[in-house]
Amino acid sequence: MTYPSFYHTLQIDSQSCQGRLKCIRHCPTKAIRVHSNQVTFFGDLCIDCGNCLNVCPEKVFVSQSDNLEDFKAYKFHIAIPSNVLYIQFGADIHPGIVNRALKNIGFNEIADVSRICDEVGFALKHHLEKHPEIRPLISSFCPAIVRLIQVDYPNLVKNLEPLDVPREIVAREAKRYYSKKMGLREEEIGVIYLSPCPAKVVSIKQPAEKETSWIDGAIAINDVYNMILPEIIKIQQKKQGDEIDDSHYSRAWGLLGHFSRNVGSEKSLSVAGIDHVKLILDDIESSKLHNVDFVEALTCLHGCSGGAFCVKDPYKARHNSFQLHQKFGSKQSLDKKMVLEKYKKGFYFYESPVLPRLTRTSHPNIGNGIKRMKKRERILAKLPRKDCGLCGAPTCETFADDCARNEAELTDCIFFSK
Repeated sequence: MTYPSFYHTLQIDSQSCQGRLKCIRHCPTKAIRVHSNQVTFFGDLCIDCGNCLNVCPEKVFVSQSDNLEDFKAYKFHIAIPSNVLYIQFGADIHPGIVNRALKNIGFNEIADVSRICDEVGFALKHHLEKHPEIRPLISSFCPAIVRLIQVDYPNLVKNLEPLDVPREIVAREAKRYYSKKMGLREEEIGVIYLSPCPAKVVSIKQPAEKETSWIDGAIAINDVYNMILPEIIKIQQKKQGDEIDDSHYSRAWGLLGHFSRNVGSEKSLSVAGIDHVKLILDDIESSKLHNVDFVEALTCLHGCSGGAFCVKDPYKARHNSFQLHQKFGSKQSLDKKMVLEKYKKGFYFYESPVLPRLTRTSHPNIGNGIKRMKKRERILAKLPRKDCGLCGAPTCETFADDCARNEAELTDCIFFSK
C-alpha cells in the first residue's frame, strides 16, 4: 500500500549512530527502526514530537527549519514570536527590547499572539457551555498531540476542539491588515513564526486542519536567539530603553495549566509529557475519564518551554515567565462581547475538521487486514516477548507486525539469529 507523503523536519546522520536504541524505545508511535546502525523512520507514523532529538546521545537526529535568507523575496516581513522566546532571556529584559532586536535583524513588524490567546480561550469556554455533546474536548494547540491522535487514536479526532490556533489567526489577520495598509498583495507579505519545536514547523509546512497555512515559514528559537542576543546587548549598552515600544508580556499558552485557567472550567485537566498524554487518551478512548470537560495536552514535559528549539533550561524559563508576567504583564481587559460576536461569525474556527491519518496501521481492506493480523499473531507467539529492541524494532509486537508485512525476517530476532 502507498501512503500519502508527509513533511518532516528530521534529517538523519546514520554515520553517528552507535546503536544505543534509545530512539526506538522513546518514539511514542513506534516509527523508528535501527538495522546495522542504520536509522530509518516511517513517515506516516512520525508525529515530529522531538523525543528522538532529545534522547539520542549521538545527535543522530537533526531537525531543520527556515532561516531569514529564505524570505528575501517578500516585500514586508512580519514575525510572530512564540511567547516562549521572551523567557529565553533574563527576567529583566523588557519584551519591547526583544521586539526591537527582531526589527534590527530585518523584521518590519512584530505580531503579538497573547491577545488572540485570551480571545480563543474565552471563545472555547463559551463553546464548551453551548456544545455539551462531545466530552471531553482536547486542546489542539500542540500539533504533535493532534498528529498523535490522527495516528494512534483516530476515533478521538472528533474530540479535538474546533477552534484554530492563535498563531494562524494572527497570521491571517496580519496579512489582511498590512495588505490594506501597505498597498501590497497578501502574497508579498511574509509571516514568519519563531518556533520552540519541530512540530510547529511541520504544522506550518503541512497543516492537519487546512490545505495551506497562513504562515509562510518558521525559524527555530535557538537560531533567532543567536541572532538577536548581540542586538539586545547593544540596545542595553546604548541605554535605549526609553525608546522601546509599549509591548507587554503574557504567558499565554505553552506553560502547563495556563490554557485551562484561561478556559476557566472547573472540569479541566492539564497533562504534559507524551507518555502521560497517552495514558489520558487511553482513558478517554475506553470511556474511563469522567467529569472532565476539557483536556489541555502538551507533548513536552515542561510545555513549550521544554521544546527542542529552546535555549534556556525549562525550569529557569518557567521562573522567568512568572517574573516577566509580574513586571511587564498585560493590563488590558478582554472585550467579551466582541469575542462572542466574532465567535458567532466563525472567526475562530478551523477551516476544515481534522481527519485521521492513513498509516500502515490502517486497514482500508478489511480482508487483507485480518490476514495480516493473523499472521502477526502467529509470529508473535514464537517470539520471546523480551522487547529488547535488538531486532531494530521497539517491541516484539512491532517486530511481528514488520515480519507480517515482509519488512523484516524472523532471523532478525537475536533468539532466532543464525
